[in-house]
Amino acid sequence: MKKNKKILLAEGFEPSRKVILEILKMLGWEYDTANTGYDVILALKEKRFDLLLLDLELPQFDGFETIEHIRRKMDYPVNTIPVMAMINRDFASDFNQTYEDEGFDEIIIKPFSIDELDRKIKDIFHRKNPLFA
Repeated sequence: MKKNKKILLAEGFEPSRKVILEILKMLGWEYDTANTGYDVILALKEKRFDLLLLDLELPQFDGFETIEHIRRKMDYPVNTIPVMAMINRDFASDFNQTYEDEGFDEIIIKPFSIDELDRKIKDIFHRKNPLFA
């Protein structure tokens, strides 16, 4: 089932991006990348993705500006893409209570384990389609 789902990874810090890409590859997910919030917007206009893994500390539109643009200014169905915020542990306590209000579907705190990322991705897909295994 994973082969049918494509993930857009938006991570501006290259070492982190490389690690997360290796994890996605190891888990069998299809993926593409964006380095900035602006790149995310362009990628979503050009291709269809099933999930956006969005780091909140992106250059050229941070994660909050990026999701606001997606939810308010992009057309259906792009504006309904599930978005998982990737956030550093230092900021997690404040954000943990409000991420849904900001338009995010899920949150994952960095650093995260391979199993935690895979489980959260599957949970999002299962919520969107209960038949997803």
